[in-house]
This record gives sequence, structure tokens and C-alpha cells, in this order.
Amino acid sequence: MSLWVADAGPLIFLAKLERLDLLTREDVRVPAAVMAEISAKADEACKRVEQAANAWLKVQEVGNRETVQLLLADLDLGEAEVIALAKEINANYVLLDDLDARRFARRVGLSIIGTVGILLAACLQGKIPSVREEIDRLQTHGFRISKSLAEEVLKAAGELDT
Repeated sequence: MSLWVADAGPLIFLAKLERLDLLTREDVRVPAAVMAEISAKADEACKRVEQAANAWLKVQEVGNRETVQLLLADLDLGEAEVIALAKEINANYVLLDDLDARRFARRVGLSIIGTVGILLAACLQGKIPSVREEIDRLQTHGFRISKSLAEEVLKAAGELDT
């Protein structure tokens, strides 16, 4: 079991797909600001994330508030807390979709995975039948993915039409 810190976006999108279970084999932490962001919304996906927080998802306060304040110059509060907490607890992965946040996390030495990466891994492990179907479903929920990334993921999954 590896240690992860998750941002709101990936949790909400996985919840919209009813795929939060793909994370249950990991020790997933959610900073308090991220959980507050999720709790502020009243849709079904956010309720699923809140249910997970009452079961296996762990909400954790960031200890180093100074680091969070410094990160706020470049990131929103949730992303700043994700990166600060990940560094603080020496997380194996951060679960982020926002491109700027991913770039920043990479620059400070964190290993990143996003919603699509979770789905690809699940497909390759036989946990879901098709990453293409899941990407299509994600897009109906407003998820944005570049054509080149989608093609790269579909190729890795063996689902790219040639």
C-alpha cells in the first residue's frame, strides 16, 4: 500500500464515474481544504467522496501553514495543501489533474498521477473493461483531455484504432 495525497478534481471525477473504489487499495489522504471544497458542493459525486471520507479516505490537516502560504502565489488553496501535505508526509504520489499544479508538483520532486492515469492503470489490471469508455464518460461530465493525451492513453491500453 502506497501513500497518496489527492486533490478535489480527480476524486470528484472518479466519483462521477462511480470508480472511487479504484483508490481503496492505497492509503489516500485528503487535505482539509480539499475536503472543504468538496463538501461545499451538494451533488451526488461530492456526497460519494464524503462517504468515502467516512470510510477509507483520510482527511488530514497540513502542519506547515507557511509552506501553504508560499504556494498560494502559484496555486489555489486545495492544490497548495495537496503539495504541502505530500511533501510533509513523504507521499508516494499526488493525485492531480490541473496542468499547472502537476508541473509545480513535478518541479518539487513529487510523483504525479491523474484521473486518466488511474483509469489506464485499472484497465491494464483488468479492473475496468475499457479506458476509452471511461474517457468518453468523463468528457460528458466536463472533463477536458487533449487529443494527444487521449491517443497516448488509448495506445497504452491497446484501444487505439489504427
